[in-house]
Amino acid sequence: MGHMRRRLRRLSETEGVLVVEAAMLMPFFLLFVLFLIFMVQMTLYSTALQSTVSDTVKMTSAHWYPVNLALEERRGTNQPAGTNRDAEKSQAGRELNTGQWTVPRLSMQEWAGAYVSALPSPLKEWVREAIERGEGPLQRVQAESTEAVLDQAVKPLMKPYLASDLLDFTRLHISNITIPGAEEGQDAYFGIQASYALPMQVPFIHKRIVLEASAMERVWIGNREGASGEDKPPDSTDTIRVLSVPDPAYPGSKGKIRIRLAPNASANLTIYYKSGKSVAKYLGWKNADKDGFIEWEWIVGGNTTPDTWPEFRVESQTGAAAEGRFRVMKKPGRAP
Repeated sequence: MGHMRRRLRRLSETEGVLVVEAAMLMPFFLLFVLFLIFMVQMTLYSTALQSTVSDTVKMTSAHWYPVNLALEERRGTNQPAGTNRDAEKSQAGRELNTGQWTVPRLSMQEWAGAYVSALPSPLKEWVREAIERGEGPLQRVQAESTEAVLDQAVKPLMKPYLASDLLDFTRLHISNITIPGAEEGQDAYFGIQASYALPMQVPFIHKRIVLEASAMERVWIGNREGASGEDKPPDSTDTIRVLSVPDPAYPGSKGKIRIRLAPNASANLTIYYKSGKSVAKYLGWKNADKDGFIEWEWIVGGNTTPDTWPEFRVESQTGAAAEGRFRVMKKPGRAP
């Protein structure tokens, strides 16, 4: 009997020790769980913010050409004197029939009424202001780059591209912007740097966390030299001109990229999708004809993710290179 009592006493003492140890370790375990939850939430916010900034910059860069067209028209350098407008309208119609988007070559007043209204705000207001005033409207914003001014001028661009319902638009702020230069030879890049104040604070120290994301894209502003690139070959053997890209490309359909370089030269085309380097047929090295043209035509992979912007790189034997992007969109459904 005494032996049983001693055994029960030892068991009760052991249970008491385990309870004390669990009570000591539980706060640390809960802190670890809270830390993991906090890190996961912060990662989700950071990913959504970066996606929103990137999509905004890509779409704005793709639509910057109308702003540049308006500025050049205002300066009187957009079209050479004596150009036949009817011939240009006919050429624009032929380009639209090929499925590749081009800005119609009309007068700026006609073009503004037919096209500008389809642009997202505030881009259409910038184009109209450029037509009326003949100056880049964001040059004033860049000179007065305070957060309040940037939020008012640039922040509306980001609203249609909010990556998820996780982001609160009121917590999003524009920290800095990069504006393409309107003059010859200036950098043609558009970039946004945005910040987002997280709704939660650091536990125990109650400090606010601000996430930042930035993106920059080269804008399409047409040919600065005033030529289409098909009238004459490049002046230098180290120059590659990209004449056309898929606009857009569809999964499972043909894509085509056309360039011009020195006559009889060779060039290599490489395409990088989200999943990695393309292994499609008919890419790689090709020889230019006597006029310097090379054309690659391949099948876009059927599993290519829609609403992405694959990158391509063209490289010649002399080391010259040209890079760019094209958009992949979901193939439109057939009408019944």
